[in-house]
Amino acid sequence: MRRRGHGRIGTITSIGGMVSPPHLLPYATAKFAAVGFSDGLAAALSGTGVTATTVVPGLMRTGGHVHARFGGDAPAEYAWFAPAASLPLLSVDAERAARRIVDAVLAGRTMVVLTPLAWVGIRVRGLAPTTTTRLMGLASRLLPGPPPREGARTVEGAEARRRLASPLVDRLATLGDRAARRLQGQRPPAEATGDGPEPR
Repeated sequence: MRRRGHGRIGTITSIGGMVSPPHLLPYATAKFAAVGFSDGLAAALSGTGVTATTVVPGLMRTGGHVHARFGGDAPAEYAWFAPAASLPLLSVDAERAARRIVDAVLAGRTMVVLTPLAWVGIRVRGLAPTTTTRLMGLASRLLPGPPPREGARTVEGAEARRRLASPLVDRLATLGDRAARRLQGQRPPAEATGDGPEPR
């Protein structure tokens, strides 16, 4: 790319690389490293015609809540994660995110943030880092159960959903379920377990 004098690099990181979320310390550690690498790469390549874009997704509607692994009180963890990974403003449609990522990388932008909540989180942490850390600590204490111990059994999202059996959470996860069908060919858990078809 340097020899050619032109190139575009995009590194997919996470809001977890800008604000360390509760229960996800190893994940956040890796994502903070990815943000640092991408940011440093952008500076190192300045003036070469090659650009590096740091992509900062928040939650994306991919249907991942169905396959995510939950530890501790798995149904309670699922009860907050599935709606958060499905509702607009908290999450972004995966296909829309893909378009924004491609546009930002091709334009050579230094950073693209994909959800309003991620944008707010980054700004708040930048202005008040100590307060943000305290808020994350409070969120950690409010979230259900401790993170699983090394070797502890985790449960897949579909099983956590079955155990939870909450029509309200199911309704709040509707957009995530649609994404699961569209992007993964995944049947909603109600159909998969014979509990009847999901409302259209």
